[in-house]
Amino acid sequence: MTDSSPALELYNLRGCPYCAKVRRALDDLDLSYKTHQVPRSRSDRDAVHAASGQRGVPVLVDRSNGIEGMPESDDIVEYLYEEYGDGETPPPSGIFDRVLSKLL
Repeated sequence: MTDSSPALELYNLRGCPYCAKVRRALDDLDLSYKTHQVPRSRSDRDAVHAASGQRGVPVLVDRSNGIEGMPESDDIVEYLYEEYGDGETPPPSGIFDRVLSKLL
């Protein structure tokens, strides 16, 4: 059985800096993923709750590795680099640190 959809899925909210951090990591690692835009209202995030047991975002699903709903942006970024990064370390997460790392 072949499934053409990406194994990685991200529950995401536009304008969320934590979600942006995870998207940056996914893009830096050149990983294919499906994005689920969630409602702004936490009480309307039934799909997020079904995937992770909580209503906050971001939430990562990695069907390849049995990850059904990993919350917390720092944990997700660390996981992605450990699992898919081939020894790479995550880039700095704060804007000041990212700019500084580009200059040095």
